Amino acid sequence: MQTKTSDPIQQKTRETQPYPPSFLDRFMRFIQRLPIPYWLTYFLLFTLESAINHVLAWMDGWLPAFTFNAIMFIFPLWQWGTLAIITYLNMTSEAALSSFRPLLDVNDETLKKLKCEFTTMPTRGVIFNGMIWIVVYVLLTYLTYDAFYIQYGLGNFFQVFVFLEGLISYSTGSAIYYHSLRQLRLVNRTVKMVKRFNLFHLDPVYAFSRLTSRTGISWMIMLGLTLLMFPLELAKGLTLAVLSFQVVLAVAAFVLPLRFVNYHLVSEKRRLLAEHHQRIESTLEHLHRSLDKNETDAAEQLGNTLVGLHTEREILMGISTWPWRTGTLTGLLTAIVLPIALLLIQLAIEKWIGG
Repeated sequence: MQTKTSDPIQQKTRETQPYPPSFLDRFMRFIQRLPIPYWLTYFLLFTLESAINHVLAWMDGWLPAFTFNAIMFIFPLWQWGTLAIITYLNMTSEAALSSFRPLLDVNDETLKKLKCEFTTMPTRGVIFNGMIWIVVYVLLTYLTYDAFYIQYGLGNFFQVFVFLEGLISYSTGSAIYYHSLRQLRLVNRTVKMVKRFNLFHLDPVYAFSRLTSRTGISWMIMLGLTLLMFPLELAKGLTLAVLSFQVVLAVAAFVLPLRFVNYHLVSEKRRLLAEHHQRIESTLEHLHRSLDKNETDAAEQLGNTLVGLHTEREILMGISTWPWRTGTLTGLLTAIVLPIALLLIQLAIEKWIGG
């Protein structure tokens, strides 16, 4: 009887991969293997779906031939734009983890598994998340049916098509929330693996702030583009609620996973300052004894030591304990302000036209 031996390469992959990739992960990796940039592929798919939407709208008579409506771009945006962002955040997380590597006391195999966790979504989680958002979409459709399907004059066929397109878009595009929240939880777990942070070696510390800030910025970009395409009169209260939710998520995504790092940087700074104060106290005692004994040379050397200790204190006090660079925070705040400004402009225009 012949014994079946397993492929060592497949065996190695199974050992590194903590769980099988979801269907969305497999699709995104297929897109990345294509000979053109992944973002261009998603843009082409976005363009194709948007074109199909408009052709069907022209055939339905809802739109005059060869005219365009921004609302027809929303579902393609949330279908392909979200997958492009997830792919980008996966690449960002790999780079951040590599930069953070010097602070981790783990072997290469553990690091590979950690990278797989950052870039692979469990199938069960993706399906469960999609089912939740399908329910949300059905409820939203019910609430906005008269305002959109009826008042906009969509034909029966086009109503069914738009509903099914939205169903697919919500069930897959919503993966950006599951993916981002999961990655942020992994950031929180990973930074807690560090035993000690070094205030004089902060470059690795800043690594994950790039991921958390770009996660928040990505959500704001999607929100800003959606506000440009979505007619505010359809669901003004819902739009305000979504805007508030997205802003809170963006800020929380940036700050919450890095609280642990900030706490330990503050503790390390306090420890160094406490040691510094002890040195000052000891130096002053020696200085006083030297002055009492009229030891001029020793007193002069101790005076120079105090000057050095004063310089050291200024250096320590100048080290920030926030685990991100100033430019990183500025970029996130700018991204948050833009969709809020867009909404305020829309409300102002609506009031001006209505008044």
